[in-house]
This record gives sequence, C-alpha cells and structure tokens, in this order.
Amino acid sequence: MATEQLEILREFPFEFYGETYRAYLGTDRNLYLRVADISESMGLDYPGQLRRIKNSLPLSRKLTHIEVDTPYQNGIRRRTVAHMNIEGLTYWLATIDTSRVKSEIRERIEQFQIDFVDTVWALYRSDIVSDVILAELDAYKSPAQRELSEAMDQIRAVTRKMADLENRLVRIEGFVSEVAVVNAQQQRQLQEMINTVAEALFESKNKKMPKTQCFAICYNEFKDTFQIPIYSMLPESKMEEAINYLAKRYRHLKPGTQLPQIFTDGTQQSLF
Repeated sequence: MATEQLEILREFPFEFYGETYRAYLGTDRNLYLRVADISESMGLDYPGQLRRIKNSLPLSRKLTHIEVDTPYQNGIRRRTVAHMNIEGLTYWLATIDTSRVKSEIRERIEQFQIDFVDTVWALYRSDIVSDVILAELDAYKSPAQRELSEAMDQIRAVTRKMADLENRLVRIEGFVSEVAVVNAQQQRQLQEMINTVAEALFESKNKKMPKTQCFAICYNEFKDTFQIPIYSMLPESKMEEAINYLAKRYRHLKPGTQLPQIFTDGTQQSLF
C-alpha cells in the first residue's frame, strides 16, 4: 500500500457486468476506484474489504490513498480516501465470497468469476501443459474456441518475451554499474577471436554445418562460459582468461596449427 501525492482530474462512469461504477483519472494518468464505492455497490462491508485488500499482496500493490473533497455536514472537507488502481478490479471481484454479495447482483458476479477462471487458464495454459497435449485438447474444440486459445497462447508468448527482455536489461545495467567491462578495442579483439574459432568449427565439420550455426554455437558457448548476456559485457578482469579459453578452443578444433596473431596480440587496458 502506498500514499501518493495524486489529484483527481476527472471521473468516468463505466458499466461492468451490468453494474455501473465510477473511475477517477489521477494526475499520474491511471484510473482509480474508490474502495468504499465498490464495496457499497456490492453490499459488502467496507472496513472488512479494506482489510482483505491490505492483506493480499497483489491487491495491496494496487491500493493507494488520495486526498479528495467529500461532503461534510453542510459543506466540503478534504479527506484521504482509499482508492484501488482499476487494474486490480478483476482480481478483487474474482476473489470475493459471493455469499456476502447482494442477492440481486450475485449471479452476475458469479458469472464474472467463471469467465475469469476460464480466461486465466487460457492465458497461462501454455506455461503448464506441453504443446502436444494442448493440440490434443484443442482438437475437440470449436473453430472459434481454437482461435481464441491460439490468440491467448500468442499473447502469453509475447509477455514472456517482454519479461525476459526486462530481466536481461536489469542484468546488463547491473554489469554496467558494478563491473568494469572490456573497452571498445578489447571488444573488437574478442569478436575477431570468436569469429576465428567459429571459422575453425565450420572447417572441422567439413563445411557440412551452416556457417551461421557455427557462429551462433561459438558465441553462445562464450556467453555461457563467462555467464554474460553479450560478449561485449565481459568483465575486463577476465580478458586474459577469455583469450586463453578461445585459444584452447581453437587448438582443439585445429590441432597442430599455429595460433593466429589475434590470439597473441596484446590487449589495450582501460585507463579508468
């Protein structure tokens, strides 16, 4: 839960499963719901719901307090009011005990919860079940259901790629901020050495393996060996170790041949 210095710019009514709610646009350009308003509209105890939200990790991350004008006696006063980012609405409704909801809207909330479960399964099913089993399951669905499942699988694949990219960027930022990495000249030397090893691998396979595959193998092996996301992020302190590693790989692929000059040239150390 956080307290933000937010202001409400305007409000928007919207209909959700037959119920009309109000969303408030904050100065951070996010939409918020008043926890008290949503609780009241469903006939739920507001203090009880607020406690439940605070005790739920995903919901508490969407909870904030905003100062707003509220009626007071014959005038208006500023009060700090609990709001939830609208992104938390679906999860909140999905976890509500419908036996506590007003009877006139209980059926609609229960239908939403059923839809929520089906949608979440469709989105995350590819994380749980293999493609072979999914194909078998989809074979018995209608064309429309199969199309929906395939679309959700694609959406999930994109979100996984985005998460992976964000994780890589975090790791790279960590390398940059905490470790002195090889300089531009050393990067070019590493690149040429890895390319030389890749050419040797290509020749050792009698040129039957695609050259692009040989290059990919050598770059991936180098990154895996030194636990770095890209070769240019090699810590400068490991430069000599990297040269020895690549020279050893070259000798293994081309035994009895002289090391190319790139492996024996000196390296230009960073000045800082």
